[in-house]
Amino acid sequence: MIKFGPSGLCEQFSQSGMKHTVEAGKWLQGLGLDCFEYSFGRGVQIKTDTAKLIGEEFANCGIEMSVHAPYFINLATAEEEKAINNHRYIFGSLDALRAFGGKRCVFHPGSPLKASREQAMNLLLKRFEQVLRIKEDCGYSDLLLCPETMGKKAQLGDLEEVIAMCSIGDDSIVPCIDFGHLNSREQGLYHSKDDYKRTVDRLIEGVGEKKANAMHVHFSKIQYSANGEVRHLTFDDDIYGPEYQPLMEVFAEYRLSPYVICESAGTQTRDALAMKEYYNTLIR
Repeated sequence: MIKFGPSGLCEQFSQSGMKHTVEAGKWLQGLGLDCFEYSFGRGVQIKTDTAKLIGEEFANCGIEMSVHAPYFINLATAEEEKAINNHRYIFGSLDALRAFGGKRCVFHPGSPLKASREQAMNLLLKRFEQVLRIKEDCGYSDLLLCPETMGKKAQLGDLEEVIAMCSIGDDSIVPCIDFGHLNSREQGLYHSKDDYKRTVDRLIEGVGEKKANAMHVHFSKIQYSANGEVRHLTFDDDIYGPEYQPLMEVFAEYRLSPYVICESAGTQTRDALAMKEYYNTLIR
């Protein structure tokens, strides 16, 4: 079943007089949303008891939680010390995810740095295989890792690179397709339903129907430059895009069941609800 929700707490939440994440479950339920992403962008800094309390409240409200691992993960690093740090960031995120009672952990693949893109990607895949072995050995086989498509051209994480990452693992590796990021990389990729179909068709071809059906989705309008992503915008923007309606039409036509997380700048809850409401008009 397709799910919609925000990444983090929005401006509307704080304006409503609430302060703590534990209060957000009932609030999101009241709006009709059904998932929520907790970001550890600057590091995993939450106590296990706090995560359990939040997770229990969200579960009682029918809100499924995912997490975003720290942004500074780089599986393409050539330095062993940094590779070990990557493990700490990933498995710390999985520890918190388990405490929340969630299933999905999104992460950024990395950047080439001084290596060629091909060399960096080969190293990244080897590093990722090591992560997957540790994940299995440590008893995290029930949790999903979701490598994300990235918004800057210099970053690893175009569609083909994420497909490659998802192809080396089992069903616990699910793609995170950030359509705003892909739109930014190409300086305007999505203008019509057919544009979105090309991406979804390639994803189905590359990772199979099961993983594509369960994909994790990030969506927002994003300002971009010649190098790609600059900053996240709101759905009110009418310059950069992309528009969400054609994508919802593809999801409805293909009967896909992704988790759709909105990352708009401050209006992520309102905009997630707009996507859900539009989607619901397509399946009545």
